[in-house]
Amino acid sequence: MHVRATRRYRRRKLVAVVACTLTLVAPGSNTATADPLDPFVPPVAPVDLAEPLAWANPVKVPGSEGVTPQVTRLALGDFNRPAAGVSAQSGTLSDVPLAEGYRRTRQTRTLTTTRASTGRFSAVGLTWRESGRVGAISIAVRHHVPGGAWSRWQTVSAGELDRDPVRAPEERAGDVQRGGSDLLWLGPSDGIQLSVTSVSGSVPHDITADLIDPTDAPLDSAPAATVTEAAPVGLTPFMPPINRRAAWGANEQQMNWRPQYANYVKAVAVHHTATSNNYSPADVPKILRSIYQYQTVSRGWGDIGYNVLVDRFGRLWEGRSGGLARPVVGAQAGGFNTGTAGIAMIGDFRSTSVPPAVVESAAKYIAWKLSLNQAIDPRGTVTLTGGGSTSRYPVGTTVTVPRVFPHRQTNPTECPGDKAMEVLPQMRNRAAGLLGDMVKPDIVRTLMATYRPADGTVWLQGIPQPVFTTGPNEIAVPADYNGDGKVDVATWSPTTGNWTMLLTGEGPRKVQWGLPGDVPAPADYDGDGKADLTVFRPANSTWYIKGLGELRLGSPGDQPVPGDYTGDGRAEAAIWRPSTGLWAIYALREFHFAEPGGIAVPADFDGDGDIEPATWSPTTQQFTIGGLPPVRLGDPGDTPLTRQFDGDGRADLAVFHDGRFEIRGVGSYDVGLPGDVAMPLG
Repeated sequence: MHVRATRRYRRRKLVAVVACTLTLVAPGSNTATADPLDPFVPPVAPVDLAEPLAWANPVKVPGSEGVTPQVTRLALGDFNRPAAGVSAQSGTLSDVPLAEGYRRTRQTRTLTTTRASTGRFSAVGLTWRESGRVGAISIAVRHHVPGGAWSRWQTVSAGELDRDPVRAPEERAGDVQRGGSDLLWLGPSDGIQLSVTSVSGSVPHDITADLIDPTDAPLDSAPAATVTEAAPVGLTPFMPPINRRAAWGANEQQMNWRPQYANYVKAVAVHHTATSNNYSPADVPKILRSIYQYQTVSRGWGDIGYNVLVDRFGRLWEGRSGGLARPVVGAQAGGFNTGTAGIAMIGDFRSTSVPPAVVESAAKYIAWKLSLNQAIDPRGTVTLTGGGSTSRYPVGTTVTVPRVFPHRQTNPTECPGDKAMEVLPQMRNRAAGLLGDMVKPDIVRTLMATYRPADGTVWLQGIPQPVFTTGPNEIAVPADYNGDGKVDVATWSPTTGNWTMLLTGEGPRKVQWGLPGDVPAPADYDGDGKADLTVFRPANSTWYIKGLGELRLGSPGDQPVPGDYTGDGRAEAAIWRPSTGLWAIYALREFHFAEPGGIAVPADFDGDGDIEPATWSPTTQQFTIGGLPPVRLGDPGDTPLTRQFDGDGRADLAVFHDGRFEIRGVGSYDVGLPGDVAMPLG
């Protein structure tokens, strides 16, 4: 039995959750609230049953407003009906250049306007009503420098519509995508001259120019975040230092594009932003806010399209929301966004060489991103199926591209520029060097570690001394708590409720959450890429999820088995009832699967991005997985484990006993001593 909840279940959750509630909650009140005298878990509002856990990356609550750019919108109108103050003519102005590669034709028509005095702005982008392709469009801009003179003309052409068509009905409201140019970064300006030329083909309508003032903020001059590696717990490559959205002042209230996820990232698309190369470190947050404003609001995409950006100083910056380590669908290679990640170099690299620091940082990001699921060699190729949008191909086309491919390979654009094309082989080779043997599918990617309850020490395969010490007699709860894609060492104390973690790249952290008698159940419930501190309290059938809320599911004796059962990037609360063989996934469904008395070990066994139910029998030592014949592995007294131990992208079956990991089809590994508890870091 293969259990998969499609997105139609999401629209029927209210009906499904009623069934779960009637059969699964313990007797007592129908209202779920925390104990007001509880010193560890403060009262929180119950979760809306129609949408169990709100998508929360980033959390859109008061205080997360970030920095709001100021926008002056100029209406230019149409070529046949120009707006007030805008002139239309055949041909072009003699002193105004056309974008590179364009020549005047008999069809050439031009709109021009001059605003000698405007409010302050630093970037400009033009949009128009048509979201699909229009004819050849050339835009020329020059700006007035405050207290100075007019600049030289800069040119730009129509940009791609890189966000794929919106499909989810709940996301259509207010989501009007517009065609547009690439964004121009000008620097401080207080006047503008615009020339919009239709060189040939169909003309755009309802043309507007957004003059964007990213405003000044204290964070602009703050030093970029740096990360120093803590103890070497985890396989390299680690996540490189990436400045989060808050570091550049993303206004999360403007974002309305709920994160969407692929199964995993197969390839990385390389871009340039086509903005200026002449900027200072303090300009970078302003440039990012301008790009965000333009793509999120002006173009109607709902968020910035690139997953990550890198400035000319080699600093990496988080772009699209949804979790840096997650396979987030961006808007960076229209028609081929699913299964790819996009990194954009901030600048224009048509004729300017890419700085070595940019190549190095891009290679580190590529190596880390391609290390997170299957074994992927950045020097290889991959087939992608996509098309449509403004790509080169019709919908449903399968193409073969390099694992690290230029934007121009799938879309009719110059991006990432000729000079960037020259360094792509260097990026691929450097990323491959950082990955090392991890590009081989048979290499074990999960580190074997154990927790020793007797003294609270954590032991790692191949290291003769403990890598971390926590409290004795705790419960091992390894998970990715900081969103870097690496499983962190962690334990939970059943006496104090303390979570003690060793976060990769950050070091130790201790947080209190839970009470004696609770059962820890960490998982990524909100889709931000980080495991949320969570406890299941059998006494009142309540799950307490730190920072998110509470929900009711289960009863005493149930085993919490949270996981992403739908493939939407968020874990669902779920229980396994050993006494009856019942599974219940919160707000989705309940069903019977496998014989009672087993231990639940759900995992992604087929590599499709969602979780399949599975159990292991302490009596027969058989794994039972939906749709597959039973598999016997282990001996009485073993502890079953399911992880992706190698690089094939599918969970493997394993058992642990007396300091020995036995992984089916992979091998056996001695770690720790008898009495230790398995803590695989992967």
